[in-house]
Amino acid sequence: MKAKLLTHKQQGAATLFTALVLLISITLVLLLTSKTVLVETQITADNYRTSQAAAAASAAMDQAVAYFNAGGLDQHNNTTPATLTADGLVDYIGPGNNFYNGALNVTAASEPSATSCSMPATTAFPLALTSGAQTTYAQFYFNNTDDNACDCRSTLTENVDGDTDGDCLGTAGTNMTRALVTAKGWSDDCTAVRTITQCVGTFDIFDAGSGPQQPFISRAGVGVFGNAKIINRYNNSSIWSGGADAVHGASYGTYLRPSGTESADYTTAQLDSSCEASPCNDASNPGPNDQMVSNRNAGNGIDVITNDPTLASKTSSTAAANMTSTANNQFFDMFFAHTKAEIKNAANDAGQMLSGTSPVGLTGLIWEEGNLALHNGDVVGSPTNPAILIVNGDLDLTGGPIYGVIYVTGQLTITGNPVVKGSIVAENSALPPNGAGTLTLVYKPWSSDGNQAPPFSPGTGAVIAGSWKDW
Repeated sequence: MKAKLLTHKQQGAATLFTALVLLISITLVLLLTSKTVLVETQITADNYRTSQAAAAASAAMDQAVAYFNAGGLDQHNNTTPATLTADGLVDYIGPGNNFYNGALNVTAASEPSATSCSMPATTAFPLALTSGAQTTYAQFYFNNTDDNACDCRSTLTENVDGDTDGDCLGTAGTNMTRALVTAKGWSDDCTAVRTITQCVGTFDIFDAGSGPQQPFISRAGVGVFGNAKIINRYNNSSIWSGGADAVHGASYGTYLRPSGTESADYTTAQLDSSCEASPCNDASNPGPNDQMVSNRNAGNGIDVITNDPTLASKTSSTAAANMTSTANNQFFDMFFAHTKAEIKNAANDAGQMLSGTSPVGLTGLIWEEGNLALHNGDVVGSPTNPAILIVNGDLDLTGGPIYGVIYVTGQLTITGNPVVKGSIVAENSALPPNGAGTLTLVYKPWSSDGNQAPPFSPGTGAVIAGSWKDW
């Protein structure tokens, strides 16, 4: 018998090869997984720091809008920082320029960077946000230069300020009511930076941006008016009422600009002078530059319109339920671009919704809820920054001066020697304005004079819709 020779094949090599392949695959998977984890970790860190920068920039933008709404672009004197009055210069501007930083008039330094992650002490409005051990940085600044991204008009044909270049600046200076806001934020290590821009401006309180076109307007008639003198050198209307005109004092008179002249023939000081007859003898109050049109003896001239049914038929209401209704407040709607509720809320947002508190010293939009008395020496508004004083109640006007527009929903009583440079509007149809005082009412229109954009009025600040950009 032949013995069979058994041959045994090498089976371990295949196992070893398979193991090596699996080991290499696992190694590659681990390497790829580790790389993915590292990338995702980096992405997460980048997203976190980008979020930090975005949050810081948003905080700076909120601060910028709040600052603007409180008083516009110019609230401090940049040369003497302790003087908290306007000086015609923007308070916070871009890096490398002079600005007011709350204590010093300085030049803005360079911004933070990854190699120097700290906010320079002289940065325009430095803002540090601390969360635990992490601190992020931010700043904002304004740009109101000619033809910036938020200028009013984009073409020369849309002229609004008299200088034919299509912007809002006017020929005499800059516009302190509209600007481009740039807010920048940095992460805690300054590797991420976020920039946000937005336009801020003002909304029109009055229809078409223009206030009342007459010095004195009453939905009812005009009661006993004492020895009032009403001067209007801008147009040819002095009194407009829905009712009859009552008896006036011996010295009562209305005055218009002399025949054959235009308002452009006079300076602003001459147009706004309260001197109606020579000699004026006051260089700061030049005059008279007018002519008497109406008085007690001669009667009313062409400048006085009474018993106008269109005016008398307008509705009005002081009921809280009707504050949002234009149908119930047609008289108010003749002058204002918003409802009573919206105007009241705007005043409240500006901290100028008062109740039992005097508006003396305030400018801009003021809502007085309840009765009010203004006495001699009580100054509301200013020649350069007038007020819109809405009294939702009775007004006893005995003094002043008051600069701007006065709107009264209740009884208007004029006594003493009040001075108003602007307009007076009386809403009440049952109680015509009355009094035996000597009112001096000099009409001043609520609009730009073409040489300079109008001043900022607290309560009218707003963000321009659709202007937000971030990167």
